[in-house]
Formats: sequence, structure tokens, C-alpha cells
Amino acid sequence: MPTVYRVQDKDGRGPWKPGFSQRWAEEREDWDNLPPWYVEFGRVDQRGILGMAMGSACLTLEQLRRWFTPSEYATLQRYGYRAVMMDVGRVLAESPVQCFIERAKPLSQDVIEIQLYPA
Repeated sequence: MPTVYRVQDKDGRGPWKPGFSQRWAEEREDWDNLPPWYVEFGRVDQRGILGMAMGSACLTLEQLRRWFTPSEYATLQRYGYRAVMMDVGRVLAESPVQCFIERAKPLSQDVIEIQLYPA
């Protein structure tokens, strides 16, 4: 089973909810290098199995750190987000900056909280 990394809340939802990124995302020159999964991969979610949990993730911690600076991550932590690792059933698409995954369990279950940046 592949292992992936995400930043998510207790419900397994990532921080890219409509309008929420205005609360934590900082102005950065590299945003153009970090396209949303649906821009980079198209409708890859349609390749998933109906009923499976799906979402974007990263294959390495280095990739995840590209998406969230230390100060952005600190802000997200104040909102209840945390970095986690999880095993997934399949990686449906991958690139140098992210992947799109599916798993039988909800994204909130059987995850291990990890330290994204040194304390």
C-alpha cells in the first residue's frame, strides 16, 4: 500500500475549501507551480471506484512542505489542521508536486499525525 502525506482537519478535509485559503495562505511567488489537482490532472476523480474516499496528497514530506510554508502551517494548526500520513489503496495520478489518491477508509480514519516542521 502506498503511503502519502496530507494536511487536513479532524474530518479529513484539506484546507483548500472555497474562501478558507484567504485566512491562511500567504502571497508567494511559487503559487503558479502548485496547481490544484483538477487543473493538473483533469477529472482523475472519475477513474476512482464509487464509494471510495478520494483526495489530493503528496508522496513525500518535501512535496508537502512546498504547499505549506512554516508560517502558513502554524496558522493552519491554530485552525485545527495537522499533517498526517496514511496508507492508501491507489494513487490515481502523480506529479512532482502532488498526487491524487483513493482509499476504502475515510481520509479521517487510521491516520498518523506527523511533524511537518521541526518544533
